[in-house]
Amino acid sequence: MKHTRFTAMALAVTASLTLSQFTVAQERGAQPHTTYSEAVAQHPGWVQIPGELIRPDCIHAVPSGAKVTIGADGMSGDVSVNGELIAHYDPCPESPVVTRPTGAGDSFFNDPGTGNGWVEASNVLLSLGSGDNIDLIQGDWKVPKNPKVNGSLIYLFNGMEDSTFAWILQPVLQYGVGYAGGGNYWVIASWLVGSSAYYSPLEGVNPGDSLVGYTKMTGDSGGTLDFKVQASDSTTGAYSWLDANSTGLQWTWALAGVLESYGITSCSDFPKSGDAVFSKTVLDHGYPSFKAIKPTWAASYWNYGGPSCSFSVTPGTTSTLKF
Repeated sequence: MKHTRFTAMALAVTASLTLSQFTVAQERGAQPHTTYSEAVAQHPGWVQIPGELIRPDCIHAVPSGAKVTIGADGMSGDVSVNGELIAHYDPCPESPVVTRPTGAGDSFFNDPGTGNGWVEASNVLLSLGSGDNIDLIQGDWKVPKNPKVNGSLIYLFNGMEDSTFAWILQPVLQYGVGYAGGGNYWVIASWLVGSSAYYSPLEGVNPGDSLVGYTKMTGDSGGTLDFKVQASDSTTGAYSWLDANSTGLQWTWALAGVLESYGITSCSDFPKSGDAVFSKTVLDHGYPSFKAIKPTWAASYWNYGGPSCSFSVTPGTTSTLKF
């Protein structure tokens, strides 16, 4: 059950979340031979968010100034502002269906004709020592032109995942109607997605605007890691962010740029610009030192089930994703 009581204190300027380690097998709602349409049919009323098909009562809008505490099971939390409880979320009754890849592999089979899930990415899976994590992933990109045809849901983002691929921190650019809102226009928000999901307020942006997205570690105390996730529009000054706090997780999968989409039936469903360029990518580790990592970025592609368009990825500190 969800209990919500928002107050004026929700107008403060940061959001903080706490999450705990859990067993990955318990969190993988999709079976290896399940198709996306079967997953949707098996879960009536569930909704699509970045990387997951999930019960809507397990998705939580985080008001500015909120602190969200995730329970030991990784699925429940209190929401407070300046020490005052404004909402409580009980554990999610069912595990979500994960629609993003778990590492190198797809999490389900896609139905031919309608594209759903991650399409392509510039990324690297790092081998870091015990207690070491990615402490910064940052990059710039521009808001693409609108698609020629409306009706699909598109996400473009950078970010990071933990070593079990159970949680993802991501500043997201969205086109289309999603659970959090949106329409036939572009918006930005920051997301923490795992056994439950949390998102910051959506902010409108325009084609051609310059964006900066980053996830940055802001504290490390006894294995409890603090992160700030922010998407900002350098052109207009709009921004949307949340703070995340994790315990028992190691963050090792760096995403310089990802294209994710749902409901793609033709190449015209993708933005007319035909590409997204993620530039000035910075990747650091070794908090509080913020030591630069210069990895060999890799191009990855997934069978999203949609039409074969002009997909190609040029990976690097400047990563070009063509579609």
